[in-house]
Amino acid sequence: MRFLNQGLAQEIVNRTMKIINRNINVMNEKGIIIGSGDKKRIDTIHEGAVRVIENKSGFEIEEAEAKLLHGVKAGINLPITFRDHVVGVIGITGAPDEIRNYGELVKMAAEMILQQAVLVEEMQWDERLKEELISQLLQGTDKLTPFYFERVERLGINLDIPRVVILLSVENQSNAYKYIQEKLEKDDLYVMHPDHIVLLKKVHIKEYEWDYSRTLHRLEKWMLGLKSQQQNRLKVVMGDYHAGLDGVSKSYQDAVDTSKVGEKLHPDKTIYFYQDYKLPVFLARANQLGIAEDIGPYFAQLQHHDKKGELLETLMSYVEENGDINKVAGRLFIHRNTLRYRLERITEITDKDPRKVKDLLELYLSILQHQVK
Repeated sequence: MRFLNQGLAQEIVNRTMKIINRNINVMNEKGIIIGSGDKKRIDTIHEGAVRVIENKSGFEIEEAEAKLLHGVKAGINLPITFRDHVVGVIGITGAPDEIRNYGELVKMAAEMILQQAVLVEEMQWDERLKEELISQLLQGTDKLTPFYFERVERLGINLDIPRVVILLSVENQSNAYKYIQEKLEKDDLYVMHPDHIVLLKKVHIKEYEWDYSRTLHRLEKWMLGLKSQQQNRLKVVMGDYHAGLDGVSKSYQDAVDTSKVGEKLHPDKTIYFYQDYKLPVFLARANQLGIAEDIGPYFAQLQHHDKKGELLETLMSYVEENGDINKVAGRLFIHRNTLRYRLERITEITDKDPRKVKDLLELYLSILQHQVK
């Protein structure tokens, strides 16, 4: 495995040259100079470095000896060791007697820079792998192999922990991620999508039931914090909790479907919960699968006879206020008699009386079916 590349080699050069006022060269495992304070020497063979790699030990070159070797100047060349392997060579240009005391210091600095860079790269690789594994889990468990579970275990992901999926869409995703990352618990997971962040939020189960209010409280606090960052576009969607290994993919689908339905029914809202949209989500899924029956022409009938939209508005208010005449009239700023007239008008047009539960249900479903298409 190659640990040294030109970018890292030049970084080692730049940082170590600040330690001593001497030219520094970094050679790869083949003795080719890939980083140097003297740009003209990059991509040339350093014969002294080749000897260091072959012997796995330092090599000092005096001025007279340098003239006999290819691509070499007087100086000290020391092996760069990583995980008990020589992965490159670092060279200091100058008379060996003058720079010998700097050799081990520069070598140690180079190895520390290399170790830090590799550690960061491995951590980033683990994060990318973790996101890939989570993305696979979101799509369902049908195609998960034993190798998948081995990688999950290696990364310390506990799939038995109960979680719900939350979709977070913001204007500045990078800032939102930094804010949310500080708030996440140890077993919370996430995936970055181009247009939103997918959070797999650990939830608490109380007597076999999801403690919904606890998760909601946490989510509302996050929203207040995000709004304080002046996020102009903020949408949050939360799916339902489902037990079992495939519960995460079900929760994710709940959140995705709720997002689509919520945007159609209430585009001005900033937070959508699957719990509040079960019926419209059910209708949307049925439409998508092509198994939705036409509930009735009631929406089209009302729309045809209701150019101002008053009857449809009245019907939806009647549903949302649970048929309470006083609340509906107050909400619409109309007299109770006007409300009664409108309800009777709806009955005349559709042959369905909204004051009867069964008829009201059919009217409401007809409207919803149209809205979620």
